[in-house]
Amino acid sequence: MQHHFTTRFEGVSLAPFDSLNLGLHVNDNALHVTKNREILKEKLGVSKLVFMDQVHSDCIVCIETGDEAPTCDAMITNVQGIGLAVMVADCIPILFYDAKHEAIGVAHAGRVGTLLQVGQKTALAMGERFGSRMEELKIWMGPSIHQCCYEVGFEATKGFENFLHVKENNYFLDLQSYNHAAFVALGIKPENMDISDVCTCCDTDYFSYRRDKITGRFAGVIAL
Repeated sequence: MQHHFTTRFEGVSLAPFDSLNLGLHVNDNALHVTKNREILKEKLGVSKLVFMDQVHSDCIVCIETGDEAPTCDAMITNVQGIGLAVMVADCIPILFYDAKHEAIGVAHAGRVGTLLQVGQKTALAMGERFGSRMEELKIWMGPSIHQCCYEVGFEATKGFENFLHVKENNYFLDLQSYNHAAFVALGIKPENMDISDVCTCCDTDYFSYRRDKITGRFAGVIAL
């Protein structure tokens, strides 16, 4: 198994998507994005690299051939040589690995996906499909916007009351802690979770929609 979180470097896209933009939906040159995806595929050394058409849902697709192009926000597989990619520019890219059953997964958890518990549903889907046990799963939550920068309006705080920071009547969400608590409640061991302390809005090594609006997408990728 190998896993990796890309940065914005070592690609061919031009500003404002410079340079390793992996998103075809942000009005970048499609030829550049295709080349960037090939660069990542070659770096991983996999035969197939699957990207999702992400729509902020809790839909999970099991990848069997590597030729799929699913509309969903999470994928799982146990097929060797297939890489799974989740694109982000502030949302949390979540990676899953079950060493016992040799299975992997990815999930796209922004505010909506987090509230829908797409990450936790992905873990459960791995259990149903591959026999994964929650206490054996390893989870990585990659670089994403943190509560220092994730200010929202009051209407967006519903459901996050226990993971809300209020500063001078401004509201800031802590999606990382929400997901951590939800995973623990599911039976994931805290020591099996790795949460990046990188805030994408603060760190210009990563694409950030909150910071730049017109920007690219980086990815979390995992492969057997």
